[in-house]
Amino acid sequence: MYYLILMAFRNIRRNTRRSLLATVSVALAVAFIVCMQGMIGGSLGSVVKNYTKNDTGHIRITTKAFQEKYRFMPVTENIVDSRSIIAALRNDPEIAAQMTTITERISFGVLLSNAGSNKTALALAGDPAVEENLLMLNRAIMPGGRYIRNERETIIGARIAQALGYHLGDTMKVMAQGSDYALHMRKFVIVGIFKTGLKMLDDAVFQIPLADARLLLRAGESSQQIIIMLDDYKRAERIAARIDARLANKDLAVMPWSRIGDYGRIITFANSVYSIIYLAVALLGAFIIGNIMMMVVLERRREIGVLKSMGFGRGEVLSLFIFEGMSLGLIGSIFGAILGATVSMVFHFHGIDFTKALSSVSMPMDNTVYFTISAAGLAQAAIIGIMVSALVSIVPSWQAARMNPVQAIKSV
Repeated sequence: MYYLILMAFRNIRRNTRRSLLATVSVALAVAFIVCMQGMIGGSLGSVVKNYTKNDTGHIRITTKAFQEKYRFMPVTENIVDSRSIIAALRNDPEIAAQMTTITERISFGVLLSNAGSNKTALALAGDPAVEENLLMLNRAIMPGGRYIRNERETIIGARIAQALGYHLGDTMKVMAQGSDYALHMRKFVIVGIFKTGLKMLDDAVFQIPLADARLLLRAGESSQQIIIMLDDYKRAERIAARIDARLANKDLAVMPWSRIGDYGRIITFANSVYSIIYLAVALLGAFIIGNIMMMVVLERRREIGVLKSMGFGRGEVLSLFIFEGMSLGLIGSIFGAILGATVSMVFHFHGIDFTKALSSVSMPMDNTVYFTISAAGLAQAAIIGIMVSALVSIVPSWQAARMNPVQAIKSV
């Protein structure tokens, strides 16, 4: 086998121009795959980050009754003993080692009104000290404003403020149906207006302290949701199963982010589609290798006949030409991975601004996408390039293996 590999590399050097053309085509295809992986990874990672921190967490604990009606954000289906649940999870070494944040949260929809204008909005209520590092809306507060420090204070999205004519220092009246099914109202002072660039936040969200939400909704000390953030969101399903077993409460629903709403399915589907695209790109890049190998077989018929007359079997001839195709793919894939990693590294630090494209789209995605780079991604792209190169080499290699040695020598 070793001598076949040496012969394959020797044959590649026999026609450097043709070999260079083949390796360049594979290198460009692999580089394109690496860059696509980086951009898609950055985009989907941004969606997961914003979706989980703003809405579901990596794991969300609610009552099963709430989970059945979660699209309506009911405030009547709360967790009564939320603090004891949080304490139990923090005391579990395996679970605590995976968690970065665990907090209580209440979300509910309201209709805001001011000066004759109306707008639907979503209230996010939590512990300001925790939410400051989770929602991170404090980083997007416009000049002159500040983050929530006290009760009866709120920060609102820039588009809400613009639509309703609110300014810093104004009083915002919030009316909502409480857990007792009666309507209640509470006043909040606007201490900050945030502008994140995400339409789904700026156009619909305002944040208030958890204590105020409990008073407004007559929720006592209960919480609607317990939000958990992990070191690695990809472990959410495994940790959720562990939490469910730890709590062993038939009235609670412990859900990983991937099973809440549509985004989990969308991301899984998108990854599958992009994997097919990566394969198609690699096939296009390796197509030149297939054509070159066909030319090589035709040009080297006499050589094939001599090799067979010397005792080379069909398997050895087949392996020789497949090794040549794989070798071209290997060289091209290595250089392509390096080129793609270099380009991705630039956009990893500088990113690509999609502000105009996303200005009218309600997606939980940052306007600037920063490419991701991983050793696994580079290896995957290189392996795709090598395997596809071997695949397109099979047909011409099989033709070479089937040649009759006498007719091959006479044909030239």
